[in-house]
Amino acid sequence: MKAVVKVVNPGRGMYAAEIDGSGEYVIFELLDSSEPEIGDVVSHPDFYSMGGETFKNLTQQCEIDVYVQNVCGASLVRQQCML
Repeated sequence: MKAVVKVVNPGRGMYAAEIDGSGEYVIFELLDSSEPEIGDVVSHPDFYSMGGETFKNLTQQCEIDVYVQNVCGASLVRQQCML
């Protein structure tokens, strides 16, 4: 599966990425020093797995350790990213 990073809260290390253009967003906290940027494409076999995961950032060609918090619709993204 692929997702595109759409929302970034660098102060909290929170990110939202839209899963395969579905309108669903995976909300994750970055546990790594390689920071994804808006527009980066990340991949993972199952974005619905909660907890500690490793995503591959296809845009920056690196792996990032994240903590998956939730999967939600667009209306909750800003709240979930603490914006």
